[in-house]
Amino acid sequence: MTEIDKNILIEYSDALARVKLLREQLQKKEDHLDRLRERGYLVADTVTKGKRGKKPLGTAVIIGYPVPESQRAAKAYERSYVILMDEEQMLLELINQVEEYIAGIDKVEIRNIMTLYYVENMNWVQVAHRMNDLYKDQVSKGKIRCYTDSSCRQKHDRFLEKD
Repeated sequence: MTEIDKNILIEYSDALARVKLLREQLQKKEDHLDRLRERGYLVADTVTKGKRGKKPLGTAVIIGYPVPESQRAAKAYERSYVILMDEEQMLLELINQVEEYIAGIDKVEIRNIMTLYYVENMNWVQVAHRMNDLYKDQVSKGKIRCYTDSSCRQKHDRFLEKD
């Protein structure tokens, strides 16, 4: 395994974080657009008609459609949506590269750890619990394997340092 192959794992983690951030931003823009729709796209304001001395002649309510604001919000949402789709397409390509990299690892145990950590996006505690679940049948056959978060992380780190 080359250093370039290992960098795919880091790039994949960064891409996951990027897509999460983009989804949050997209959700905010969608919420803003929904708020504009809920108001019925109408805005209102009260103005005075004029003054005679210090007294106003009366007030008037002006109601209208905020065309520029709604158009800006819709365009911003569309741009963000396109960016998110492009980033997700890149993420799908990275997932394939990560899976190919993991499939090329000789030791099945390390492949399982890498898949759980990178592809399934589990933390080390979750990886340890899942590994214990995967290997619990072997404990009954006399093979004792007990995974902890630190043992899984160390196996991961040692593998990456070795190759």
